[in-house]
Amino acid sequence: MLAFVLHRIANALLVMLVVAFVAFALFNFVGDPVTNMLGENAPPDRKEALRLALGLDTPMPVQFFRFLQNAVRGDFGMSYRNLQPVSSVLVSRLPATLELSISAVLLALGIGIPAGVYTGCAARPGPASWSRRCRSSASPSPPS
Repeated sequence: MLAFVLHRIANALLVMLVVAFVAFALFNFVGDPVTNMLGENAPPDRKEALRLALGLDTPMPVQFFRFLQNAVRGDFGMSYRNLQPVSSVLVSRLPATLELSISAVLLALGIGIPAGVYTGCAARPGPASWSRRCRSSASPSPPS
């Protein structure tokens, strides 16, 4: 059992690492964050100084490894959009995120449990029963 749990944890870590790398790599191909931050008309020396300050002068694998080292310590860097630490942006948005997620869970439980109990208790053959089972199976399927 312990081997199974360790295997699952290792797989989960590998998947998270691959997803983080793909997201990091895609972000590098979206555009130049320095140009997005300073604008296209910014002087080249100012762009180069910001590129050095953000560590964007190094190759992408080095940037990713540095990102992982900092992320393990809880430092997610600077937000290119808000120009403030990402951790402070996350903390400022945490109350709204918790409110939405708790509301969604309560709504899903409030509708899902009674619907499941009703469908289970009223399991009679026929088109109405088949329709309820199809709707209850398909309702969590659409992406949010």
